[in-house]
Amino acid sequence: MANRRVPRQPSGWHALLACTAGYAVGILLFTWNAEAAPALDCSTDAAALAREESELPRLEVASPADRPPYCITLETIMAFAGRVKAHAARCPQSDRAPAVAEWDKRRVEYSQLFGQYRCRRTR
Repeated sequence: MANRRVPRQPSGWHALLACTAGYAVGILLFTWNAEAAPALDCSTDAAALAREESELPRLEVASPADRPPYCITLETIMAFAGRVKAHAARCPQSDRAPAVAEWDKRRVEYSQLFGQYRCRRTR
């Protein structure tokens, strides 16, 4: 009797009840965070985007002859355009939503330049 192995999970309906309760708690926590987070940070995210937009590097200042800075500038602006699009998808009532079409067009144009000058992504 001393060497008897104790099962890890309770047998019978106790195991089913314990597993179901664990999954239910996990789902409740996951859905609470998923629904509560976007509502709270839409205005914060919009303010951060406005601040970052004012700090974006200008492509007119960078020269294609200086390939590394030019490529980094393109990549920075493309990443920002992607953030604006993601923000508008999460927060359709945001004041940044009308600018999505312009930023998406710019992202496509800069993506073509990125390929034309054989730029590589930085990570």
